Amino acid sequence: MKMSTLFSRNVIHVLHVVLRNTLIFIIVLFLALFAWLKVGVHTDKFVFGQYEIDGLYIKLDKKFILRAENIIIPKTKSKPSFQHIDRTFKSIKYVLTFFNYIELNKIHFENNQYKVIVADNTIYISNNLYEIAGNVEKVGKKLVADVSMLYIKKENIHMRGNLTYYLKKDKLETSGSFDAYNIKGNFAAKKEGNEINFAIKSNKFTDLKTLIGRVPLNESIKSWIVDKVQAKEYQLISLLGKMNVSQTDVKMDFDSLRAKVLYKDVKIYYHEKLTPVVADSFILTYKNKGLFFDLKKPTYKGRKLDGSKVSIVNIVGGKPTVLLLDLHMKTVVDKVIQEILHAYKLHIPVTQKEALTKLYVHIDVPLGKSKQEVTVKVIADLTKGPLTIDRTTLPVVKGNVTYENGIVKINNVEIQNKWYHGNVNGNVILKKKIAELVFNAKTISVSKDKKVLFKLKNKSIPLVLNYSKDIVVDIPSFKIKIKSSLKNLVIDILKIEKIKPYLENLPIQIDGGSIHILTKEFETFIFNGVFKRNVCFFYDKNNICHTQVPCKGKVTPKGLILSAFNNRVNIDMPHSRIRLKNINIDLDALLKIKSKSQKNSFKKLVITGKNSNLRYKKHTLVTDSYDIEINKKGNIKAIGSKDGDIVKFTKTGKKLTIQALRVKDSVLHPLINFKGLKKGRYSLKISGDPDNEMKGRIILEGGVMSNFKVYNNTLALINTLPALATLSSPGFSQKGFKIKEGVIEFKQKKDKIVFDSIYVQGRSATIVGNGKLNLKKQTINLNLAIQTARELGKVLGNIPILGYILMGKDKSMTVGLKVTGSLNKPKVETSATQDTLTLPLRMIKRTLELPVQSFSPSTEAPKKPIRSLKPSKDPSVKLF
Repeated sequence: MKMSTLFSRNVIHVLHVVLRNTLIFIIVLFLALFAWLKVGVHTDKFVFGQYEIDGLYIKLDKKFILRAENIIIPKTKSKPSFQHIDRTFKSIKYVLTFFNYIELNKIHFENNQYKVIVADNTIYISNNLYEIAGNVEKVGKKLVADVSMLYIKKENIHMRGNLTYYLKKDKLETSGSFDAYNIKGNFAAKKEGNEINFAIKSNKFTDLKTLIGRVPLNESIKSWIVDKVQAKEYQLISLLGKMNVSQTDVKMDFDSLRAKVLYKDVKIYYHEKLTPVVADSFILTYKNKGLFFDLKKPTYKGRKLDGSKVSIVNIVGGKPTVLLLDLHMKTVVDKVIQEILHAYKLHIPVTQKEALTKLYVHIDVPLGKSKQEVTVKVIADLTKGPLTIDRTTLPVVKGNVTYENGIVKINNVEIQNKWYHGNVNGNVILKKKIAELVFNAKTISVSKDKKVLFKLKNKSIPLVLNYSKDIVVDIPSFKIKIKSSLKNLVIDILKIEKIKPYLENLPIQIDGGSIHILTKEFETFIFNGVFKRNVCFFYDKNNICHTQVPCKGKVTPKGLILSAFNNRVNIDMPHSRIRLKNINIDLDALLKIKSKSQKNSFKKLVITGKNSNLRYKKHTLVTDSYDIEINKKGNIKAIGSKDGDIVKFTKTGKKLTIQALRVKDSVLHPLINFKGLKKGRYSLKISGDPDNEMKGRIILEGGVMSNFKVYNNTLALINTLPALATLSSPGFSQKGFKIKEGVIEFKQKKDKIVFDSIYVQGRSATIVGNGKLNLKKQTINLNLAIQTARELGKVLGNIPILGYILMGKDKSMTVGLKVTGSLNKPKVETSATQDTLTLPLRMIKRTLELPVQSFSPSTEAPKKPIRSLKPSKDPSVKLF
């Protein structure tokens, strides 16, 4: 634009000066000449007022011939005017009419020296500034000039062309060629009234710097046109514009100015720290007070920049001049792209190396002395491929990311891999290095060995990512913090219950708590924390149940290794072993958890315990040590020992079996939840479906039966009835009933226990009975018969005839009792029913397989003695 303005103004200025000075000196010259002719002065030196002429020679031969060697013309007060250029052309017309030849060698005028030659219609004028030659003639109502030479000496500009002036219309037209600043081309101009329209174009040239150096442009703009944008070849395609002229000035109409310059084989150094953009060519267009670079096939380090544009706006006017870079790329986002961003102090930690991204980088660079800062806007249309933010990689499907004013906006970026699928929205504040994001999860599903561990659907999850040092992700809705560094990844789950609804198939079923997880290679995870369980399976003495489990351990590709309660619990899932020491376990609760969390996860699980009790539903094995095997189907084999006492526990399918051989009362009590049998030795077998019906048998060897509500109330009844006082000697006392041997058979169905038979033989009395317990209602209904073998003769006179006593031929006496009411406060009373009084006979027959006897008092005693109930002491002999 400036080039074209300078060029146009130079041309017009030259024409203006030439016409003005020529007009002035010719008018003055001819006034003097006519004066001389009138007075008839002819001399070598002629002075007329302020005019001085040396070597004057004038001759009139049809037309005048005039020569002069030296002429001094005084400075004129009048100013040249383009508005009266028609008068100048008329004066020239008259000069050419009357003079045939004029040669003025030295004319001194306004610190300049002219030389003028006029011959026929040809005029030659030379001075310190320019040199011009041409023909002027009148054709009809117009003057036509053929300027064969116009040389502007100082600028080394050569021009030639034609000029036509319409005398009646005040209209001037000119066209021609020029050679200036190592540029050749053509021009055309038209003046009509006060308006001049012009058009300029050039041939191809290689030196633009010379021309731009002569143009009074802002240095930043000059730098962009010449230094930062370099080409091997240039060409002015067109320069169009108009100017307004007045008596004293010429004003360029910048709004009308239009220009196009072709640059070929181009390099654009848009930043001193970056490799230049290379283009086959571009057209530099000036319009609307701005320069616009239309690039053809631009590339940056081999990356295509098709569609990219560069412009400089507000070149003239009051607004700050700004360089606008608009780069379009379809490229991977790698270190090459980061180079561009870093050059403009943009440290956006985002890369996408395996997918082509549509990238738009818009940069505004203030030029000149503007105090405005560089502004940058980046738009990235992402395609499918891994996107890395700092050291975090996201599997992107598609989406949009923009940067502006220090904030990266993530717009509906879809991410998907085998674990999760959803959209991410939010902002990354680069100055604070914080990302505030929302993950709209369609699905999150984490699996291991084809088992789903975490599953979530259709949930918005806000999260905050801080990458000022390490990467820290805070997920408030789940109370989770994740910290990623170059060394490791740390996950803190502060409230497991927040994610509990989405957890499945975990190695250990957890209802709450907190956990700290660390991993380096994402294969092994080391953790510590406190797990919470709504239902516990670890407990200490006095049945203190642990719902909170402090633990530590690790998860490897082979499985879970865990230590809890200060190393009292050790779980080794790779070897399918659990080791317990000084802590008790509820096996039923554990198996329920296992069945939910680890179906078919191992072929065999081994649990060993030391100084540890084993509980299964209502049965507890008090042992010094035990071994448990649980197979893939959930079947159990367990064996425990306590001071040499052995207890076996098996579960096959739904069938549960507990066996104990000649164990002490301390082992028996927790197995049957009954402490009324003390000392002695006991053998036990319980078998059946705990959820349906269990059957059991207890064999008693010695010991004492005492200190339980039924016994205490029975003893109280005996002491209050004189007829029963004789039973004190047979064994009933405050110290308990001494047992010789006995058998108890029962079955349990849910909360009901049915005693099919109770047979307890003492030293001189036998207790038999049957009945029911309702554990839910806490009620009892028992029929008991106590038989004594004491000789009746000694006490016969003291016993009245009573209905609840049956006398036998063997001189025995049988007393019938009925126990009913609450378990906490049972009611014991005598019973005279036939069923109760004949219980000893039926129980003995059923339990000891005795021969059938008559239920009448005259029934004879059996001839064969009762066989001993004592089992073999050889542990290898099966008891049942």
